[in-house]
Amino acid sequence: MKAIVVCLLILLYFCRTTKPIQQLNKRLIVYTLFAFISSSVYTQELPIPVYPKGYFRYPLGIPIKLNANFGEMRPNHFHMGLDLFTQRKTNLPVYAPADGYIARIKIDPNGFGRALYINHPNGYTTLYAHMNTFTPEVEAYLVEQQYANEKWKIEVQVPANKFKVQKGQFIGNSGNTGASEGPHVHFEIRKTENDNCVNPLFFGFNIPDNIPPVLTRLAVYDRNKSTFEQFPAIFVFKKTGDTFKLASPLIKTMASKVSFAITAFDRVNGFTNSLGFNQALVYDNDKPVSGFLIDNIGYDMTRYLNAHIDYRIKTNGGAYLQHLSALPGNRLDIYKKWNKNGLVDLSDGEIHHITLLVKDSYGNTSKAAFNIQQSGTPVEASLPGELMKPNEVNVYENNELQVYISEKGLYDAIHFIYGKEPSAIGLSDVYVLQNPSIPLQDSMIVGIKATRKISGDDANHVLMYHTGKKKPDVARAYFKDGWFTAKFREFGTFQLVLDNEPPKITGNIFNGANLSKASFIKFIVSDNYKEIKNFRAELDGKWLLFGGTSNTFTYRMDSHCPPGEHELKVRVEDEAGNVTEQVYRFVR
Repeated sequence: MKAIVVCLLILLYFCRTTKPIQQLNKRLIVYTLFAFISSSVYTQELPIPVYPKGYFRYPLGIPIKLNANFGEMRPNHFHMGLDLFTQRKTNLPVYAPADGYIARIKIDPNGFGRALYINHPNGYTTLYAHMNTFTPEVEAYLVEQQYANEKWKIEVQVPANKFKVQKGQFIGNSGNTGASEGPHVHFEIRKTENDNCVNPLFFGFNIPDNIPPVLTRLAVYDRNKSTFEQFPAIFVFKKTGDTFKLASPLIKTMASKVSFAITAFDRVNGFTNSLGFNQALVYDNDKPVSGFLIDNIGYDMTRYLNAHIDYRIKTNGGAYLQHLSALPGNRLDIYKKWNKNGLVDLSDGEIHHITLLVKDSYGNTSKAAFNIQQSGTPVEASLPGELMKPNEVNVYENNELQVYISEKGLYDAIHFIYGKEPSAIGLSDVYVLQNPSIPLQDSMIVGIKATRKISGDDANHVLMYHTGKKKPDVARAYFKDGWFTAKFREFGTFQLVLDNEPPKITGNIFNGANLSKASFIKFIVSDNYKEIKNFRAELDGKWLLFGGTSNTFTYRMDSHCPPGEHELKVRVEDEAGNVTEQVYRFVR
């Protein structure tokens, strides 16, 4: 900045002393210099790491189109890669983006479905999820490992260089497996050393994009209070010229310290679907205050998405509002602050000019501007309940309830409260803990005492039943020193219930069946409380590979079931430890 001031003084002196320069030229020089100074104010950006552009080719053989990009908001997690459009089809060929070797194969019906990982010599790993099939040699190796480990849901670490691939080599067909809502390929680039996911769009894929993000909403928070114990003021952005502005020329607030959150989306040329943006920065009177760059996130940290957004607003049906300053308990390493706390200090009572810059992965930038001023004296309200703070171990205990929350549990302070009401069917009273709109990072431990006598083996079949924002859930409750305890990641209602009802099994097979023309055996399993905990099938005393979702398990006939007489034993266990076994004798 000193150099800029010196240049300004020199040019002003030159304009004053050099007669041939016309007044218009003087104004032009001065205007240009001031424009340069103004633009230089907004150069305090979060640095984007240098990634090897052009190293990876696009994994599909069709034109590039994204269904979703890196860092978008999802329930309880960031979207950690790109969703590649496959023309609403499955079985499109997928190609290796660079030389390397297959390092992992993963089968997960509740996540990536069928997924493949390739390690590359430049220190990065690429991932392809929701695949339908792999190459025949990889499929054969996968089945071999599933039988060796007696697991269908599995993550196989493949020996280095067992399956080498070259750039452009066919590695499998696209699909719609796992937790997929339509045919596509989920594509990630990770750092091999720590498995952190990085933004694939920083690697130079040729996606024409000169469209800047669109800002729609602004939220203002009083950061003298917990963000969980207030309702932010919400304003709507409207674009005027090249700047997003608010209807009100001045926001007045009683808060002396504030932070902001925004709702925004991005688009790319030629497509109408909304995508996520990548970077946002806050300036107070042209000085940088805070910002974030969504990149380099590990799966062990992705749940901090719930601290990055206004979780209460989202879970109550609102939009995704992304915080521009980190909450106290948010340990994500995507934020930067230029002052002690990354907040805007309004205690001087002056009008503050706030500028927001929002960018996408290709550097297209949108600007929002508004004014804000502290006005009035805040009213201090006394809240009921026990104060619990982030970054501290928080314990609540009395003679009927125990709650343990680790130092990573809370994102912001809360005043812990609970209520109690009798249960008509449970083994305990119903406890209402806090509000499920307040998120938790780690599981908390909840302890409850039974109000009804539990005798004999029933103590081994007690569940803790929980209702929150999502569908009801149960967890096995363990008894010790008079308390039944279980772990949950959400506040809500809790009670103890007895579950001694075994799961039910229904199949397309019966004793004495002739399956010589059958191509598969299928079982549908149901339980009164939860999805099945364990499913195991043995054919003639040996484990048999049944692929499954939450309640449907299928074996497709192969060499493991040769022609002849067979005995198939099926064993199913639920969350409470209840077991159902069935035996079928059949001919193939």
